[in-house]
Amino acid sequence: MVSSGRGYYPDLCAFNIEHYIEDNYMTIGSESGKFKITFEPQGVFLTLDASCFSEKERMMAEITAVLAQKKVSNVDQNAIKKAFAENMTAPTLFAPPQPEPVDGKVRTKLDSDERILYVKIEPPMGHGRKAELKDVMDAVKEAGAGTFYLDLEKIENMLATFRFKDFEPVGEKRDGRFDVTVSKDATEAILKLSPPFGGEAITADDIFGYLQRNNIIFGIKNDIVKDVVNKGIFNENIVIAVGQKSSDGENGGIEYYFETASEKPKPRINEEGEVDFRELNLFQQCKAGDPLARKNPATMGIPGRTVYGEEVLPKPGKDIPVPIGLNTKPDSNDPNVIVASVDGQPKLVNKKISVFPVIDIPADVDFSTGNISFTGTVNIRGNVISGFSVKSTGDINIGACVEACTIECGGNLNIKQGVSGMDKALIICRGNLTTKFIYNATVYCEGDVYVDESIMYSKVSASGKVEMVGKKGFIMGGITRATKTITCNQTGTHTATPTILEVGGSPTMREELDRIEAEIHEAERLSEMQSKSIDSAEKRAQTTPGEMSAEQKQRVLHLSRDRFALLSRLRAFKEKKEDLEEKLINLNSKQFKINVRKTVLPGTKITIKNASWVAHDPLEFSTFREYDGEVQYGPFESEV
Repeated sequence: MVSSGRGYYPDLCAFNIEHYIEDNYMTIGSESGKFKITFEPQGVFLTLDASCFSEKERMMAEITAVLAQKKVSNVDQNAIKKAFAENMTAPTLFAPPQPEPVDGKVRTKLDSDERILYVKIEPPMGHGRKAELKDVMDAVKEAGAGTFYLDLEKIENMLATFRFKDFEPVGEKRDGRFDVTVSKDATEAILKLSPPFGGEAITADDIFGYLQRNNIIFGIKNDIVKDVVNKGIFNENIVIAVGQKSSDGENGGIEYYFETASEKPKPRINEEGEVDFRELNLFQQCKAGDPLARKNPATMGIPGRTVYGEEVLPKPGKDIPVPIGLNTKPDSNDPNVIVASVDGQPKLVNKKISVFPVIDIPADVDFSTGNISFTGTVNIRGNVISGFSVKSTGDINIGACVEACTIECGGNLNIKQGVSGMDKALIICRGNLTTKFIYNATVYCEGDVYVDESIMYSKVSASGKVEMVGKKGFIMGGITRATKTITCNQTGTHTATPTILEVGGSPTMREELDRIEAEIHEAERLSEMQSKSIDSAEKRAQTTPGEMSAEQKQRVLHLSRDRFALLSRLRAFKEKKEDLEEKLINLNSKQFKINVRKTVLPGTKITIKNASWVAHDPLEFSTFREYDGEVQYGPFESEV
């Protein structure tokens, strides 16, 4: 913007004395363009545009702000007010001539060794420009100290405050530097390289010499040291020597082969994703000789070495005793392995491994326990609820009832209350069975069966004897078998319910004989049906020859072949039956008998070996034996 041939400078602070001498004046305009302020040798002039007079107060405030910003001194406010009052558009003198501006200056010098740089900053005069960091850097370069180390913070402080009135040291010529720090455990040496500032650079030999003088001799990374120097990797922590850290020994520990902590029941999930809440696996089990845990002995550790070449001894681990408890022992082949000495349940008790040959169920066997499977004795204080199973290789003691469930006992089975099986209970016992009653259940016992009150509508088989030991002691319905003897107070019912008692021959043999008789019956039935079909086809072929199709003839041929195979099987079954019956006949009859202390009621069938007798009338106080292929009875024979 040019006015009256005078030059215009957009910022007073940017103007210097050379400009002032050359142009001899300058002009400042308002942002709105409605006034201008001109600096001339005669003084400072204000020129107003006619549009200013419509908003005098705002324009006067704007002019005052510009004058304060430009630090115009000795302003005649009355002259400005008069110009507005008289609507003057001609230039109005309102301030005397202003001082000539002088810029701030930077002066530098070096010490006699030319290693220390001194700087002095002179402040500006009038409206002169203050010295800036760029001015300082230019002056430093002109002094030949462009590569010196500079204290920039001090320089900035000098530029800002002007309290440094003399030369101040702000830089120096520096050779390259390096620091080597050794870690607390002396297994690492760390290099930090600083660049030179006008001085000599650090060489790899400088660093190697330092390491040698300070006895850092182990694990030095020569290639890394050379790379740091050659590539100028400055102000970074670089590991240049690595010792060998010692490894402390491990404490002795126990590796358990069974679950030591009590876990929540985890129902079993089958392959189809179905959850079986009866299989909770709450009780762990083991057999004699099974490994239960291994002791891992403490180790001595591995020694290390510092960057000074000194050996660092490790801390040895602490050993622990072998946690052998009840019914456990060290393995004869490896003393660090703990094995079970009996069958049972492994447990960690008081930090010792023990095997308990007994598990105790404090209540019922139900969904809270799941099915029980154990290798020792099982004690159940409550009932065994329908749908669950209890299996054990040892004894089983049940404090209440057994419902429609499965019991498999490898020892003796004691059921305090009795069995109410609902035609679904299955009991297999390889020892003796003792209970109060058996109702609607299937029982297989390899020992003796002792029942207090009754056996009702059940299938009971004993490889030893069956003895009703209580005051009632009756057998009602079903089949009761024993290898040697059956003793009861009463058998059968007043309504002649079929009740079968059998002795002589093992129950297994009689089961096999029953099965073969059923197979013979089924084979005879099928053979009779096939014979009728074949006879009918042959008669049709004789009466109406030529009417049978090839398919019908083929069917008759297949039927004849099937009947031939069936007759072969039938002969084999009959031969097997004869063989079993012969074995029964050859058994010594003296050891077989059935004792009834009180009454044999009608409907009772007594079988001894292969001889049978059916009661049609009540019979009192009798003992039954087999003589010459017949069942005979006499007075009751008490057990000796």
